[in-house]
Amino acid sequence: MRRRLVAVALATTSLVAVAFAVPLALLARNVARDRALTAAQRDVDALAPVLALTNDPDLIAAAIARTGTGAAGRITVWTGATRAGDSAPVDQAQFDLASQRRLSFSTRGHGETILFQPVLTGSGAVAVVRARVPDTELRRGVRSAWLALLAVAAVLVTGAVLIADRLGHSVTRPARRLAAVARRLGHGELDLRAAPGGPPEIDDAAHALNFLADRIEVLLTAERERVADLSHRLRTPLTALRLDAEAAAEPALIAGVDRLQQAVTDLIGAARRPLDATAASTCDAGAVARDRAEYWGALADEQARRWEYRAEGPGPWPVALTAEEAGAAIDAVVANVFSHTPDGTAYRVIVESDGPDIVVAVDDAGPGIPDPSAVVARGHSGAGSSGLGLDIARASAEQAGGRLEIGGGALGGARVVLRLPRAG
Repeated sequence: MRRRLVAVALATTSLVAVAFAVPLALLARNVARDRALTAAQRDVDALAPVLALTNDPDLIAAAIARTGTGAAGRITVWTGATRAGDSAPVDQAQFDLASQRRLSFSTRGHGETILFQPVLTGSGAVAVVRARVPDTELRRGVRSAWLALLAVAAVLVTGAVLIADRLGHSVTRPARRLAAVARRLGHGELDLRAAPGGPPEIDDAAHALNFLADRIEVLLTAERERVADLSHRLRTPLTALRLDAEAAAEPALIAGVDRLQQAVTDLIGAARRPLDATAASTCDAGAVARDRAEYWGALADEQARRWEYRAEGPGPWPVALTAEEAGAAIDAVVANVFSHTPDGTAYRVIVESDGPDIVVAVDDAGPGIPDPSAVVARGHSGAGSSGLGLDIARASAEQAGGRLEIGGGALGGARVVLRLPRAG
């Protein structure tokens, strides 16, 4: 907007400057020309009284010398056969026109304007006065006048551009501040608010943005509290389930219930975490992947699935996620294998380095994923599930600065990759 205001001001003032400067420049040229010709004509007319009184060449020469044009050596007087003043050659036809036909006229010569004036002397004869006005006299002062007009036009254009720039700055500065606040709100700084000010429209937009931020913060807080409350309600049935597991003396079932209780506790903690809090801790993706692979291995053995965990290269494998967040992402990917492939389908979990990234990949020997974009659409699934599994993995990968990749694997089925930047 600022550039557009400056461009409009520049174009407008330039047109205005041209509109008044060009006519004034032409007027200055005409005024200078008329002034030079008028001065020469006035000097010619000043000789008429002298010629009416005397034919003395000396007196005529003295009268010529007292005029500005004559002092510059550009006036000639013919009285009969006598010539006084300027000795420049004369066109005979022009001289005859003035002396015989007694006509006053002006004509153009080589780089000059020539005035002829017949004058009746006291003896009744006709004297001819010629005055030459060079083009330099016709243009005297024109250049300085044009430079003055150009300077005035430049000052006007520059002033208009500066004023438009300041005006645009006063409009765009609050707009940029408002955009910066909106971007920071989008990055999770929900306690930030826009400072009202600027033009009325920008001020109104700032108030609307602040109202929107307040509403978002209230709604998110209420939603997180509902999630925390729901998770807290799960503790009662989980406690009863653990008591049943202890009564049945099933260590594997007790361990599973303990993990579920810990997951509920982590969920409550995440829900109660401040909205703008960010995870500053890291974990070893290799260790977490090995732990989750072993956890799912028990179920895989029951379903006759061949499974494998493999780390390509020495660790550690630090990523910018907590162990709980990394584990939840890997669980979501492995659970996808169990949910969408038949019993007996093999899979493997691989951790390796790929340049600056750490890759956690899960390959399976199932039918593959025909439309990868559809399975990460939150809340949509073609298999009757909630459609949140791979979306959770994608969100965790993006939180760590990475991404989720889906393609074909070496086992002939799908390959789901968590590509995470190496922390630190």
